[in-house]
Amino acid sequence: MGIKETIDTFLAKALDGETTIDEATVERFGDRCKDALRKQFNNDKHDFSIRMSGIGKPLCQQQLAKAGADAEIPVPSLKLKLAYGDMVEALMMAVLEASGVNVQSFQEKVEYQLGSTKIKGTLDVIIDGKVYDIKSTSKYAFDFKFNKPDGFQKIVADDPFGYVSQGYLYAAAKGMSFGGWIAFNKETGNYCVTEAPAEGGAYERVALNDARKNADALNNDDEFTRCFSPIPELVRKKPTGNKTLSVTCRYCKFKETACWKDEIVFRKNPRGSTFRWYFGEPK
Repeated sequence: MGIKETIDTFLAKALDGETTIDEATVERFGDRCKDALRKQFNNDKHDFSIRMSGIGKPLCQQQLAKAGADAEIPVPSLKLKLAYGDMVEALMMAVLEASGVNVQSFQEKVEYQLGSTKIKGTLDVIIDGKVYDIKSTSKYAFDFKFNKPDGFQKIVADDPFGYVSQGYLYAAAKGMSFGGWIAFNKETGNYCVTEAPAEGGAYERVALNDARKNADALNNDDEFTRCFSPIPELVRKKPTGNKTLSVTCRYCKFKETACWKDEIVFRKNPRGSTFRWYFGEPK
């Protein structure tokens, strides 16, 4: 029985009052929630460092972060969103443990020699000899990436947070295979297991190589180069003559303050009701 089937069976019994979670698991869940609060509210601001959790992100974002570039001021509620995400992941760990899934390790600190860089991280869970990463996701990411039959390939094709390199680095540090992601939809409570290919050597080589290139560029203070270009705007598949930010750039905290700056404006789409980031005034 697979991971999701094992969890489904446990949750179905829990709904009928036919199972319990032992007190040791409850205590570990509580400790992880406490750690989430400490992490989000009690930690001092840290200087930039190269870590497994971030090295797969676009290099331009990492270069600006390392340089200490000014970032946009986030909405205050972001802090609650981050803390909630950590607690959701703690809940999934408790369910994995209680359901009878063959959990061999949780929250294990690891390191790996990536070219000339020794890179560190903390993996989420090892199940049946494979490393899995637990992700709390938005409904959109869950529905259109993680929970699709080809979810792994969709994440590989569009990976602004560096999830692929992160997972394969954790696995390489343990000398194990990367199993994939256990994803929890924060908005609906749905969950899924996005399995990595059993024969994933090609993906692993690309992921580790990309991570190494980023680490080398950061260590060598390579010249800043944008990873993305303006995107032609299409309406009903026809170009409007306007250019907009790529999706990844839209969510970058440096787009206005340190990267595109006054080249971009946030304006209402002249042909609709939505607002977009445009290069110059939209026509």
